[in-house]
Amino acid sequence: MAEEKTVFHNHQDSHACTKRLNSNRKSVQHEQAAQPPKQPHCPECLSIMVYRDGWRQTTEDQVQRFLCRHCGHRFSEKKPPQKPPRRYIYSSIGSQSISQVCELLTEDSKNLAEITRQEPASREGTKQNALEQKSRMAELAWALKKANYADETIRMVNSALRTLVARGADISNPETVKETIARQNWSENRRRNVANAYNLYANKYGIEWEKPRTSFSRKLPFIPKEDELDSLVAGSHKKLSSFLQLLKETGMRSGEATRLKWTDLDEERRVIILNKPEKGSNPRIWKISTRLLGMLESLKRKNEYIFGNPNTRAIRASFCDMRRSISQKLQNPRLMRISFHTFRHWKATNLYHQTKNILLVKEFLGHASLENTLLYIQVEQAIFGLSNDDEYEVTATNDKEDIKKLISVGFEYICQKDDILFFRKRK
Repeated sequence: MAEEKTVFHNHQDSHACTKRLNSNRKSVQHEQAAQPPKQPHCPECLSIMVYRDGWRQTTEDQVQRFLCRHCGHRFSEKKPPQKPPRRYIYSSIGSQSISQVCELLTEDSKNLAEITRQEPASREGTKQNALEQKSRMAELAWALKKANYADETIRMVNSALRTLVARGADISNPETVKETIARQNWSENRRRNVANAYNLYANKYGIEWEKPRTSFSRKLPFIPKEDELDSLVAGSHKKLSSFLQLLKETGMRSGEATRLKWTDLDEERRVIILNKPEKGSNPRIWKISTRLLGMLESLKRKNEYIFGNPNTRAIRASFCDMRRSISQKLQNPRLMRISFHTFRHWKATNLYHQTKNILLVKEFLGHASLENTLLYIQVEQAIFGLSNDDEYEVTATNDKEDIKKLISVGFEYICQKDDILFFRKRK
């Protein structure tokens, strides 16, 4: 005998089935509507303090971009895969035809389920490899942290390794890493940094490889005009304006400025102290202007840090947006060449022009070696020219007390004639 099949005997059974399908669909829609929308969170620090940062065009569609207020990390919203809409078949034809349609749908569902079970098996090796790479990079970051590496250095190493993986390199195979580095259109300094980052990874996990030859190329810094810096300070919001004015007066690095605490500011004496310098520099202390003190006092004291967040990512992103806007408004493309470190270069160049004392500039910047400071002599001579046309205030004396006073106010010794010492000072 032929196998019996479940069929609808009359139109009433078909109508009852249709009603059950409609009720199930409405209940599913009601449950989906009752669920609250998923709050995006930062994949780096898992913070939910994120805000929308425009759209990014992909090959398929536009993707929403977000910026984390806590760590400054930019990321995209990953949309869930689109499920095909449910199709319900309503028919008033005979029961035999409805039964045949149900059998076809059942067979297609079985085939689709079989394909779905086979796909994870084919991708299983790739997933495990990616998870193992992420785990090893996390272990390396923790090992560098325990070895007292700077947080910015650890972030750079992790970013370089992730870039290698994204460009198609297998970080467990050093030959593919060298091929990937050779194919990239990077600057020499970028190649050097990526090679050094992978060298730390190879030493951690005992991978033997021959580091490619790289060199350090030093470029002369861009020195803007003072009114160009002032236009950026004036066109920024309160917090960023205070940050830029601090960089202009003290010449400190942006990472040093973001880690300043309210306890480092002496409001009565208008003094600010830096006890946690970067890159092995020396601690420093500055006398700030009344204008800068007022700008800092107007900031809200949300926590122990003056600028609220010790990470420079968020404030750098705000600076880039503001710089682009002011550059377009003033029609000055030179503003796009100004970065946080440009304020440090400008301060060092002008300080050497005013004092002609390279040792004073070295101590002001906190350099551990004089070799890094000698760069500003060449820059100052190129911008301001040689000192043949400069005007000086000249004085002469042979009294010991007068000599001490002259040296203390900036006079420099020139020569001696007939027991009289001659000094000069730039006007």
